[in-house]
Amino acid sequence: MALPQDLLRNGPTRLRTLEPSHVDWLLRWENAPEHWQVSGTIAPFSRAALEALCMGHQDIYSAEQLRWVIEERGKPVGAVDLYDFSALHLRSGIGILVDPAHRGKGTAGRALSMAVQHAEKVLLLKGLHAQVHGDNAASLKLFSSEGFEQVGRFKDWTRTHDGWHDAVLLQKQFDWSVE
Repeated sequence: MALPQDLLRNGPTRLRTLEPSHVDWLLRWENAPEHWQVSGTIAPFSRAALEALCMGHQDIYSAEQLRWVIEERGKPVGAVDLYDFSALHLRSGIGILVDPAHRGKGTAGRALSMAVQHAEKVLLLKGLHAQVHGDNAASLKLFSSEGFEQVGRFKDWTRTHDGWHDAVLLQKQFDWSVE
C-alpha cells in the first residue's frame, strides 16, 4: 500500500516537526496554567528546556514521544503529541492542544486525523489511547469523531482548582487483518 504524498497536510492544516522557531509558541502553551490541569504539569518549562526539545532529533523509538506543531495557513496554532510510546506493544498515547484563539474552526479534527493516520500508516502501531476529562465535551466529541471508543473511566482522577474530575479512557485499535 502506497502512502499518501503529503500525509501531514490536510487542507489549510499541517503538522510540522518541532523547530527552534516554535520555542516562543511552546512557551506560551506549555506555561499556560489553564493547560496544566489536563497535562499534569506543575511547574513552568524553561526556555532552555524547550529549545533543547526543538533542537533534538525527534526519534520516537529513543525519545518515546513525537511532537508536532499544528500550523494553520503557516501559523502555529497548537501541538499534537504521541507519548508513552511502546515499541514492544506497538501503541502510544495521543494528546492535542489548540490555542484557545483558534478553537472551533476544525483545526483539531484535521490535526488529530493526520496524527492518527501517521500512527497507523507510518509507525504501524496497533493502537492509540487518550485520557480526557469527563466534563470536556469538545475533546470527547473530537476523539469519538476519529473512531476512539470509551473503554473506561477513572472516578475523581484529576485534582484541579475547580475540584476533582473524572478521566475518560479512550482507545482506537487499528485493524491489522490481511485481506
